[in-house]
Order: sequence, then structure tokens, then C-alpha cells
Amino acid sequence: MATQAKVYRATPPLEQWKKDSAVSLARRSDDTILTRIDTLIDEYGKCQDGYVKIQLKADLFFTLDYWLKDVKRHSSMNKGRTPAIYGLYQFTAETLAQSLGTTVNVLPEYLERHFGRRLSYHGEHLDVLGQAAIYLSRAEVDKYRLTFRKGKAYMFTWPGKGIEGAEKNAGALSLVLADSSTATSPVFNKSANWGGFAMSMGRELYMARHHCRKGFGDEGNFYHSSYLAGEPVLCAGTIKMKNGIIAEVCNDSGHYRPDARNFIGFLQTLQMHGVNIASVVVGDYSGALRANGHHFLAAQGNWARAALTGQASVFAANENAKASYGGEKRHEQQIIARMYREAVAAGLAGESREERQYFCERLQGFIKVGANGATNQPFAPFVNTTWMMQAIDRFYRPAPAPIHQKLPPPPVPARQPMVPGRNPPPPPKPGPRLPPRP
Repeated sequence: MATQAKVYRATPPLEQWKKDSAVSLARRSDDTILTRIDTLIDEYGKCQDGYVKIQLKADLFFTLDYWLKDVKRHSSMNKGRTPAIYGLYQFTAETLAQSLGTTVNVLPEYLERHFGRRLSYHGEHLDVLGQAAIYLSRAEVDKYRLTFRKGKAYMFTWPGKGIEGAEKNAGALSLVLADSSTATSPVFNKSANWGGFAMSMGRELYMARHHCRKGFGDEGNFYHSSYLAGEPVLCAGTIKMKNGIIAEVCNDSGHYRPDARNFIGFLQTLQMHGVNIASVVVGDYSGALRANGHHFLAAQGNWARAALTGQASVFAANENAKASYGGEKRHEQQIIARMYREAVAAGLAGESREERQYFCERLQGFIKVGANGATNQPFAPFVNTTWMMQAIDRFYRPAPAPIHQKLPPPPVPARQPMVPGRNPPPPPKPGPRLPPRP
């Protein structure tokens, strides 16, 4: 593909681009993503603002990348346009990297850091320390991927979809208009029309029913991190759609804690698929933001300015989330420390680190199951032994260091005395000498 790619030295004007990517007996209007590429090139040629041009180039990079993936999946897309699109993709990647002060090799990581969202401190606590999430493979997650046709979303369905225990045994898949009510879950504390979703850095949109059984391993919980095995996302939260028409989207994902900036990539993806974003309402989990997609992008859609001024750093956002998470859980940690203090005073727990760990393991089991069989105990979503040990060290007192006693060297066994009246065996006699070699 690289040898056949057209070489570009500048972003071509729209008319030149249409000529380069033209294929006989093929209509451009049949290719929604190609139409979006045309729109971005036209807007880029007319734009005078430097930040906006970087924004358009980033959008163009993601769109070209998606076309190159999608052409392999759909026979309706004309492969004859590949040389022009791949050539423009190479040029866009190189110039975007220069504009952002990086290189092509690390451009995906740079976009991931500033345009995506990593697991929050809360998500890492559950998935990494707690090992409580189900992670899907690429083959497993593909059946939850939404596809788009003429601005409408379609989803795969199969007998037993949405029923725990039947998800992995998917039979013949059929494509139907997407409906978020099939992915509703009591985990979200919303109406039955909302379903969980996550969008990958490659602009793939996934929707599935989430569940929280407070289990581990194969019988664990399906979170927002389950779709992409904890990898960064463009956006995650809940979505409401019916008959393939997206009505609302919210960024209420505790695992990723996306903010309003993450709606930019989400809305640009919908535009790429031909969705009318003026009819899509975006809102954050706090309720402070509620606007239609068109007005949101017009007011806050300049990701490039935020990225270059350091405002969009996901690492800074994660540090803020970590501080917020620690403040929220301070009260719970104090309760754990108080329970331990009372157990020590009653003679039910010891002070050594091993005794503390035993206490935490017993307490962890009690919290998860509940004394009365209830499953909604206050610490169940995030508690683990390490977290409880840290709480006791912080709010009670640090565990005493283990005492290492210097053991004496092992005794040297005494030599066995000779038996009286018995002489030692005589030394072996030398054998006959060998004759000289002839």
C-alpha cells in the first residue's frame, strides 16, 4: 500500500482532492466517511485560525484512519480510493505531529494522552488491585460494536443477548437498528432507555449491558473498562437511542471519569458517520452541562488550543481525580481504622502486620457478603485488603516493623570417636605397574 500511495506535499484543495480520489462508476455520496473527509478538507482550506487548523487536522487524521480500517470490512466502499487516502493520511500524520511538537512514532500516544481518557484512580483501584472486572478480547468485544448507515446506528443481536450467562454463547448474529434499552442496567440508576457505552481511540463505538455482581475472574463485573480491557478511550458513559437514532449521551463513567472535552471526539465521530449532531443532547454526570452537539462544538470544540496550552492533559486530570477520590474515601478509611481500634481494644485483633492482614481479610469477607446476607454493604465497590491496611496505617498507627532476630550459627557436628579395640582399615595397596608401550 505504501508504494502505491500518492505523495502529498501540502493539504490539497477540495477540487484537486476529489480528482485524486475519484473512481469511475462510483458515487462519492455513497461513502459517508469519504464525504466527511471532503468536508474537513474544504473547511481546512478556508480556515485562517492556527488552532482551528490543528483541530481540523486532528479530526482529519482520525477520519482517514477510520476509512482505511473500514474499507476492509465493507465491500460497498471502493478500494480504488486507497492510494489517495493513504497518501493524505501519511502527510496528515507527519504535519500533525510537527504542529503538536512531537514525532510520527509517538503521535498515537500523544493523541491518547491529550485527546483520550485513561483509567481513573477509581478504575485502577477496582481493576488492578481488586481484579474485579471482566476484560473482553478483541474477538469478544466485536459483537458489541455499533455500525452506522446513513446516519443511523445498527447493532448486532442474538438469542440470549443481555442475559448473564448467555452472552458468551452467541449464535448467529443479525444486524438491527440500535436500541439502548437492550443495554440498560440498574448499575446506572437511570431509566430503562439508557445503555452503557465506550468509544475506543480508533473511533469504534461499543454498547452492552453492564452488571455488577461483586465477583472476580470470569464471574466478575462488566464495567466501562471491560470493552477495551482497560485501554484508554475517547469517551465513555451512558447513551440513549431508539430505532438507530441517538438522542442523548452522558459521560457518567466512574472508571474513566471523562470530562466535557471528551465529548469533542465523540461528536466528531458521529459527524463522520453522517449523524445530525444538532439533535444529539450532551450532558455531564453533574448536570452542569446540557446542550445539543452542534452548539457544544461551536462553544468548546477547540481541542487543539487546550492541548497546546496544557489544559487537556489526561495525566493532570487523573491527578485531580485521584485527589478527589482520596477525599471522598477519607470517611470510609476512618471507619475501617475505628473498627480495627475497637477490635484491638477487645482483644480480637493483634498489632503485628500479619495480624492486621488477617483482620483485614476477615473484614473484607464480611463486607462483601454482609452480616445479614445483603450485598449493598458500604465498602463493597472498592474495598480490598491493601486499601484497608493503608487505612489502618494512616488513621490508627503504622504497623510495627518485623523483628529480625539474629540466629546463632548451626552447631558443627562432633567427630565420631573410634571404636575401642578396632584398628582403622589399612590403606589400599598399589596395583601392578603397566608394561611399557611398545
